[in-house]
Amino acid sequence: MIIINPREVAAEVLVSVTNDGQYNNMALKKALKQNGAMPIKDRAFVTEIVNGTLRNIFYIDYLINSVSTVKCEKIKPWVLAVLRSAVYQMVFMKVPDSAAVNEAVTLVKEKGLGKLAGFTNGVLRNIAVNKDTIELPDEEKDPSKYLEIKYSHPQWLIKMWLSQYPYQFVKELCIANGKASAVTVMANPLKTTVDNLKDDMREDGIIAESGAYIENALRLTKLSDLSALFSFKHGDFHVQDESSAIAVKILDPKAGEKILDVCAAPGGKSLLMAETMDNTGEIIARDVFDHKLELIDETAKRLGIDIIKTELKDASKCYNEDKNVFDRVLIDAPCSGFGLMRKKADIRINRSGNDIDGLTKLQREILTAVAEYVKIGGTLVYSTCTICKKENIGNINWFLQNFPYEMEDITDLLPCGIESETAKDGYISLFPHLHGTDGFFIARLRRKG
Repeated sequence: MIIINPREVAAEVLVSVTNDGQYNNMALKKALKQNGAMPIKDRAFVTEIVNGTLRNIFYIDYLINSVSTVKCEKIKPWVLAVLRSAVYQMVFMKVPDSAAVNEAVTLVKEKGLGKLAGFTNGVLRNIAVNKDTIELPDEEKDPSKYLEIKYSHPQWLIKMWLSQYPYQFVKELCIANGKASAVTVMANPLKTTVDNLKDDMREDGIIAESGAYIENALRLTKLSDLSALFSFKHGDFHVQDESSAIAVKILDPKAGEKILDVCAAPGGKSLLMAETMDNTGEIIARDVFDHKLELIDETAKRLGIDIIKTELKDASKCYNEDKNVFDRVLIDAPCSGFGLMRKKADIRINRSGNDIDGLTKLQREILTAVAEYVKIGGTLVYSTCTICKKENIGNINWFLQNFPYEMEDITDLLPCGIESETAKDGYISLFPHLHGTDGFFIARLRRKG
């Protein structure tokens, strides 16, 4: 019988993310696949430790640094990963302190780092005693530092948000980013109904609740491997957050139209468009990576969709043959991803303010390349999954100054339950703490002529 220590697997993933720069969802997926013999309960334990530790990494490091003479940046990567995961278990998972400490010391010894076992033991036992009394930065005197530590967001990002939104708004956003989100799927109307899919999910032991805004959406909890379900294999659904689906609703695709999705991967919007169009018309889905296009093709086949044609093309390059061809164009632009921090906790540590400048340049290159693809009178929708005004309304204002487009009132296109003062101006911002979705920006424009 193979014995796999889930705490060891979790620490290995943390090292991959924090030291090797891997994305946490990819590193976690790889580790769980390599350790496929782990029971479902242990797989869930690993997932909780990895994602939870990353969501709270600044707070955890603050606790470690408060009691350790050796600061986090000087601690060996394996020992630091073990310490971080143990602190998360003690503070957030309510694992008994003794169990978390003893397991951590064992992991350090088994890696041949026995000389650091005493250090590990001392730091964790010190935190066990003092974790409820360690003082945080003063919220009134240094609000950005307080939010950085308490809710584990980089201070530069906190300061950017505080320059754009009220303090309480930013605080509630940070709190929401620290909570795990449900997995949302879209029922495929070509094969089933949302009510039938809900029943199928419940029969498989999954808690399935109706989405908040989109008719065919289900929010799932208490699930393991969706790809193992019959309903998945039969093509009854695909995974997609409601914020992304709202972008498609604002695009408002119609059956028989020719539509371009210039940054299509992983394909959720193209798939939902095809379902909305009753699989009638033509959708061109583009990306710069072959393997991502193959995934779109595979998913479309599983869902019974045949109007999506994938193409390997660079969205930032203009192709003359595409000018004045498309009824509607969707740009779901590469972005800083700050709206996804609930799901991609590593964004906290792998993004910087410098990234925004480079991304803004790329976003404007894509907008420029695509501007002439839309037919006169046609629709262009620009969306991102970030909470950054420079990448969002800043880009739209720049585009309107340089290209013959105008904003369109989207009030009547918004799903029931969502209201926005900016809808009449042609755009909307979604926030985790206000809407229960990923953070998203969506703008709809019409080409003049």
